[in-house]
Amino acid sequence: MTELEFIIKQISKTNKKNYENYVVTRIWHKINNEEIKFVTQQYVSRPNGHALTDMYFPQFKLHIEIDEPFHESQKELDINRETDIIEATGHIIERIKITDDLRYVNNQIDSIVLKIEALQLLQIKNKSFEPWNLKKELDPLQYKIKGYLDIKENPAFRTILDASNCLGQNYKGVQQAWFPSKVYSSHYLWFPKFYENARWDNKMIENGNTIIEKCKIEGKKETYVQDTIKKYKSIKRIVFPRSKDNLGSILYKFKGVFIIDEERSNENIGMVYKRVKTRFDI
Repeated sequence: MTELEFIIKQISKTNKKNYENYVVTRIWHKINNEEIKFVTQQYVSRPNGHALTDMYFPQFKLHIEIDEPFHESQKELDINRETDIIEATGHIIERIKITDDLRYVNNQIDSIVLKIEALQLLQIKNKSFEPWNLKKELDPLQYKIKGYLDIKENPAFRTILDASNCLGQNYKGVQQAWFPSKVYSSHYLWFPKFYENARWDNKMIENGNTIIEKCKIEGKKETYVQDTIKKYKSIKRIVFPRSKDNLGSILYKFKGVFIIDEERSNENIGMVYKRVKTRFDI
């Protein structure tokens, strides 16, 4: 995917939302800076579900919310939603109120653009600004250079092979989704699929802190929990679930290190794993 394709796909998500489309495209064109990345419909976890913010600038941890006229009737909901997002991320939220006054709307947009430009200049001055580089974003080498994986930074890999070799496996090809680490003692790499199929019914719940793995294979499901606890009780699982990003691309995202939760695991629920680390040093 090229940068142009990425931008077009971001904007396309606003095509049926006229006000949102106007604001997003005007902000982007007025910024006119290829080193700055933006995302539309940014997913943010909430205590009960999730939120999708209208426009997000990850380099500055800045979200833009576009308040169309109907927001006047749901001010309390918007306040609660904004509070959840800030508490979950520590990010900044700016709001643009849509009215019939074009100049008023444009003045708000201009203020946002000036803020973004100021944030970039501040980061450049502090030598902390990282220009947007789409190819580098999913390059496994960047994580080796950093020396860690941290779910706060949402590490993602294009393939199981990329994730595996980032952790020192040095494979030429990978056909399994569960195998021992060559480097880290008592650790396995796990690439689960969190949806039900004919063999498994896997889920990630409790804001990513718990994984439930239920075996549906005849002749195996009856003893799976008991056998797994017996064989892998002391094993730590470095987990990279298979997922689709907001553009539909397949990615394997690091979600932490998990261990067996023996107390909660049983034949009815399935295997339960609890997260014990959100950061893993490479």
